[in-house]
Parts: sequence; structure tokens; C-alpha cells
Amino acid sequence: MTERTKTLLLMHFVVVIFGFTGILGKLITIEAVPLVFWRTAIGAGAIYVWLKLKNKITKKSWTTIAKLCGVGILIAIHWVTFFASIKASNVSIALTMLAVSPLFVGFLEPVIFRRKIDPKEIFIAAIIVVGVGVTLRYSSGYEWGVFLGLISALFASLFATINGVLVKTHDASNISLVELFCASLAIFLLMAVRGEVGVELIQMNLMDWFYITILALVATSFAFIAFTHVMKILTPFTTTVAINLEPLYAIILAVIVFGEEEIMDVQFYIGASMIIGAIVLNTILKQEKKE
Repeated sequence: MTERTKTLLLMHFVVVIFGFTGILGKLITIEAVPLVFWRTAIGAGAIYVWLKLKNKITKKSWTTIAKLCGVGILIAIHWVTFFASIKASNVSIALTMLAVSPLFVGFLEPVIFRRKIDPKEIFIAAIIVVGVGVTLRYSSGYEWGVFLGLISALFASLFATINGVLVKTHDASNISLVELFCASLAIFLLMAVRGEVGVELIQMNLMDWFYITILALVATSFAFIAFTHVMKILTPFTTTVAINLEPLYAIILAVIVFGEEEIMDVQFYIGASMIIGAIVLNTILKQEKKE
């Protein structure tokens, strides 16, 4: 087996892990806010230990730390609304709505990078909007989950776009360390203000602790470090197409794990296919433009 084949397999394994995040979110019984607190706190701790052992922790100016903390807050909002969406609906709906994030990126990038909107992006956006409309029509009773999923997608696009600028001048692992730490700190302060910091924060059942540990160590720290390695070997086009398949993997996994409660009407899958297909098409068109 060649090095490239091994890397491709690792990449898709990591994307499956990303997709499994939604499964873990549904299995964990605690609310979205404390869930994200533990995910970010344990995840930040694990990345810190990894960087410390490799002696790769870098110094940063207070201005940079402030920017990274701002992005950390965006990440916190994204993950809280994502897991809240799962708890208000199901994994299939939450991941399908999250797939809409490239649509928001398409409109945010021209503002941040001061470029013109590509007409092709308008075409892709139209397909996505129709796809969302179809899924909404056949997601009766899950409207709140759909709304939270779209909010999560918006904040995912915000932090992804800003990180796209920051990663050009800073090490990705160190960026994630600060962002995750700030995200956990922001959530902790929010819970403290709401009077939710007490023994109940650690009084979880054994299975919740197990799933949260897997979520933080495997689906956050390990997945990030592995994907960073993959990005150094494969082209951005290959990695982006793989990431776009995350909702598809997640929907399949959700049906396998949860069975009938995750099975939606055929029309929902038509809408979901339109969204995911449009995102993959958008990636291909962007690659052709670069060439």
C-alpha cells in the first residue's frame, strides 16, 4: 500500500470521526452548554500536552491572543447550537443543516477578502436554498432543530473564514489550543453567571463521561492533529471534497446506530442530496477556476 493510499484512508477515517461527533452528541444526555464546556476544556488540555511533549508551544502577542479568543467564542456558539440542534431534532437534520455553512462562506469571503461574488456561487447558493426548502417542508416537528442547525452553520462559516486568515501566519495546532481554551473559559463564565457551576457539573453518569472523553480526545484532539497531517500531504481540493462528505457519513452512521428514529421521508433525503451535491459541485468548480 502506497503512502498516498494510506493517507487517503486516514483522511476518510478522520472525516468519519467528524461525522461520529453528531452520534456522540445524541448519546450524551447532558445539555449542549456543559457538553461543549467539557469538549473544549478536555480537548484544549490534550492538545496542550501534545504540544508540550513535542516542545512546539509558541509565544503570541496579546493582540493575537485576543483575536484567537474571539474565534474561540465563535467556535463555542457553533458547537453549542450544533449539539442543541441534535437534541431538538436528530443527527440527520443537524448535519444536513451544517452542510449549508459553505453557502455562508461564499457570501462572507467576498466581504472579508474584498473580492467580487462569483456568479457560479449564486447558482450553487440557489440549489442549496431549494434543498433547505425541501428538507424544511418534510421536517415537520423539527423546525427548532433546523433553525439551530442553520445558526450553527453560520457560526461555523464565520470561524472557518477567519481561521483561514489566521492560519497563514500562525501554527494551526497552537491556534486551536488558544481557541479551545478560550471557548471553554467563555462557556464556564456563562455557566457561572447563570448559576450552573457546581457539583452537578461533574455529577454525570459513567457513560456520559465515557462519551465526552471520546468526543474530546478522539473526535476533537486526535481528529484535528491527524487532519493537519493529512493536509500537508494531500491537495486542498482532495481534503475539501472529503470534508464535504461528512454529512453523508453522519447520516449513514446515525441510521445504523439509532435505527428508525433517524429515518426520514424520501423527500428529506432528496433535499439533503441537493445540499450535499451542491457543496461538492462548488468545490469542483472552485478547483477548475484555480487551474
